[in-house]
Amino acid sequence: MKLLSDEVIEPEIAIRVSNLSKRYKLRQPQTDQSGNLKDELWALKDISFEIKKGESVGVIGHNGSGKSTLLKILAGVSRPTSGTVQINGKVASILDIGAGFHPELSGRENVFLNGQIYGFTNPEIKEKFTDIVEFSGIEKFIDEPIKNYSNGMYLRLAFSIMAHFDFDVYLFDEVLSVGDAEFSLKTKQKYREMHELGKTMIFVSHNLVELGAKGLYILLEKGIIKEASNQINVVSDYLENGIRKYGYNIATRNIILTDFSEFPISNDIKILKVELYQEGEVEFRTDKSFVFKIEFEKFEEAYTLYPILKIADIRGYVILSSTPLISGLISDKGKGNFTYKCIFPPFLFGYQTYKITISFIKSKMSVPQNENIPLSLSRKNKETIDGVIYKADDILVFKPYFKIKHIDTDLSTLSQNVGLFPAFEWELDFQEKV
Repeated sequence: MKLLSDEVIEPEIAIRVSNLSKRYKLRQPQTDQSGNLKDELWALKDISFEIKKGESVGVIGHNGSGKSTLLKILAGVSRPTSGTVQINGKVASILDIGAGFHPELSGRENVFLNGQIYGFTNPEIKEKFTDIVEFSGIEKFIDEPIKNYSNGMYLRLAFSIMAHFDFDVYLFDEVLSVGDAEFSLKTKQKYREMHELGKTMIFVSHNLVELGAKGLYILLEKGIIKEASNQINVVSDYLENGIRKYGYNIATRNIILTDFSEFPISNDIKILKVELYQEGEVEFRTDKSFVFKIEFEKFEEAYTLYPILKIADIRGYVILSSTPLISGLISDKGKGNFTYKCIFPPFLFGYQTYKITISFIKSKMSVPQNENIPLSLSRKNKETIDGVIYKADDILVFKPYFKIKHIDTDLSTLSQNVGLFPAFEWELDFQEKV
């Protein structure tokens, strides 16, 4: 049976996978949905795809979909059960924390060991050594045994080795999410440099920020390719399906919520109703204003409560926050029912799914003595914020239909990356040349 192909492929193709399958024998047989015992698992089943040279690829899918198995086969760590894999050029990979390192050797010794494993000579490794160590940021520990390194130090050194030697194809598994913020910025810069040099990169990650702008997306489901496309809505569709599986309804038209039993209970507040609507509209449109309304009961009168509305993209990254405090709307510290309404202007949202989170902050208002003027008119009032007392994450999820002025156009493929998409005032100066 032919497993790895030695055939020459076209120069513009970096990787070609043909009818690839991988089967594992199970130590403990499992019962399938039909009640039959199974003693094997097909991690991959008859998948085929091509990746062009210089392409940046994101592989997505739920746990158990076959992502890591695919990367291990591409890296040569695991052999397929059937099918062929053709790769143009040298391949480097980070598949597991510490993979390829000898725990008893020092960081310095492991740099040379890894370089030799990848086929580089000692003079080539020495030439790169200083840059590798400096980039990794672990200069003080380079002569310590690898077994004493933290996961972050493993990652720094492994990535730095890959980034400073010359490979054609780079494979990155979930481990890239381990690095700290500073190292993350350095790796992103390296990604850009690799891309500019025409390197081929494949990313497997649940952290979809890493997959924000790729030339190809491969969605795996139970070992098969469900979709492979250069359209980023592959990612957004995958995330939306995940949201629905968790029981969320993605609202596409006017919605009223009154059941909040799944949210935390508070001694300070009880949410009664949440609404999101557009006047006279059947389905949400981006060219119309939105109205968000929240009604809640406040149980104490010793302080005031203000809602904070946060809107996040489908990945959970906050792209907009607002509170009536910014508008100078002063609340009352009495107890009872409060209703706040927030109006979003037209042409603010893009064509993607948004998640709304509501928090409440507790504050106390002090009024200067000897001033008998209304609270709302005093310029010397002092608001003291005591912090957030309640938070309802993703209380509402919605998705508008994208509509722009005078033109009916589909920009759905811009979903996931556009965040907000406001209609700023633009001016055009055009001088025609004959």
